[in-house]
Amino acid sequence: MRIFLTVAFLVGLSPVIRAQTAPALDAAQVAAAEQRSAGAQASVEQSYAAQKKRVALAVTLEALSPIAGMGAFYAHDTDRATVLAIVSVVAAGAGVGSAFWLIHLDGQHPTGFDQVVQDSEQGTAITVLVTAAIVYLVARISGLALASEATAAFNDTVRQDLGLPPAEPVVPFHALAPGPMFTLRF
Repeated sequence: MRIFLTVAFLVGLSPVIRAQTAPALDAAQVAAAEQRSAGAQASVEQSYAAQKKRVALAVTLEALSPIAGMGAFYAHDTDRATVLAIVSVVAAGAGVGSAFWLIHLDGQHPTGFDQVVQDSEQGTAITVLVTAAIVYLVARISGLALASEATAAFNDTVRQDLGLPPAEPVVPFHALAPGPMFTLRF
């Protein structure tokens, strides 16, 4: 009951609010307001154009750099780019190290037990070299895919921060696969 009385008292003390009508604008004032709005929109578009990242540049950086993840660094996706950079550097280092070890073993011609040791070292070096090459190639391919994805995500974030609508309308895609009791929705 006290709450009801308190609310009633506060409502009674509040000033009476009246609806106010907007003053009538003539054609010149309407045109000036539309021009200011168009100028502000053009300013936001220019700001977006200045801040957005180019996908072609990100992919080119990724393709030319010997370390994977440079295109993602350009697009400010540092977490995933750092992981790719570390993986590619470790793979490249392991590959170079095993290649040097194979070169070192090439001039040696041991006999007996030393031959068994050298064969195991050579087999290990070849395995590490092949594994490092595969890991490096996977990191590079992942970097190329990540460069365009990170750039698009960065540009979308800039658009949202500036209050611009999305570049393309989002249309949901639903596919139904034929078959009994088997439906896929994407």
